[in-house]
Amino acid sequence: MERAGGDLVNGPARGNRGEAWGAVGIPILAAAVIGVALTVGGAGCTTTQTQEGAGVREPSGVTGGTVEVAASSTSTGAGAGSEGAMAGDGSAERSVLAPLEGELVGIAVAGFRDAVVSVPTGATGPRPVVLALHGNFDRPEWQCEVWRGVTKGRAFVVCPRGIPRPDAPKSLDRWTYGKGTEVRAEVEAALAAVHARFESYVASGPILYAGFSLGAIHGVGIVASDGQRYPRAVLVEGGHDGWTAARAKAYATAGGKRVLFACGQRACKTDAAQARKHLQREGVETELVYGGEVGHTYDGPVASEIARVWSWLVADDPRWTDG
Repeated sequence: MERAGGDLVNGPARGNRGEAWGAVGIPILAAAVIGVALTVGGAGCTTTQTQEGAGVREPSGVTGGTVEVAASSTSTGAGAGSEGAMAGDGSAERSVLAPLEGELVGIAVAGFRDAVVSVPTGATGPRPVVLALHGNFDRPEWQCEVWRGVTKGRAFVVCPRGIPRPDAPKSLDRWTYGKGTEVRAEVEAALAAVHARFESYVASGPILYAGFSLGAIHGVGIVASDGQRYPRAVLVEGGHDGWTAARAKAYATAGGKRVLFACGQRACKTDAAQARKHLQREGVETELVYGGEVGHTYDGPVASEIARVWSWLVADDPRWTDG
């Protein structure tokens, strides 16, 4: 098997955390604390992410501290060709790449801090991309691990790091995001880095957006302005207020197809209802899943519920079913 280049990311005490809720993922909670005012998507509106519950719950099995990064310089073998090359008779020829090896890798992002990427282990052809933005006081490693579980490791999951929480001790290794324009620039740079590094392994076509809390808030501005590029989105515990009637119409007009809202609190379900009305009125399909009253989180029962309806979210996109 070919090994993904970049730095291998080994989360501390990963162990058998996934056993708590099966193959869907690893019990992780990135809790949003202290309200953070930010400008979303450059649209001029200010949104605040507020604290949900008292205190921060450390992810199960994690002892704290920063993740260890081990250097790797091996090749992806992308030069072996790619699926979809045209044969001499004009038909699509399915070339096979060397099987891709690796799980979570760190990847350099020009102008920003390193991102984390979940690699589709064993891939021998192009795979789709999920862009996953974490919450406030969160870690990109945690997002990538959970979404790797939800997607069953089929896709590249790109998790931009953002900026350090200035009020958190360095030993906690907690991150947030800045202004919408800065986030968009980091997203573009991270996606470009993944394409450059993995080349033929990265499928062309739309990107699936996934965001938790602050990442969901930013997500509304990102996907609504580019529905053709992000026709499908998962917004977990956030991103409700941003869906105005005008924004929903713009998203639908640009090619938006499906939005999945996921909640771990009753208040989230209530807030998502109005957003769903705006989107459905414009012909965008929506679903709402609820993991029970488990708190402001994206792992555990919430992730299980997302996985349960994943086939609905990616329906009509053959990149998720072929191969």
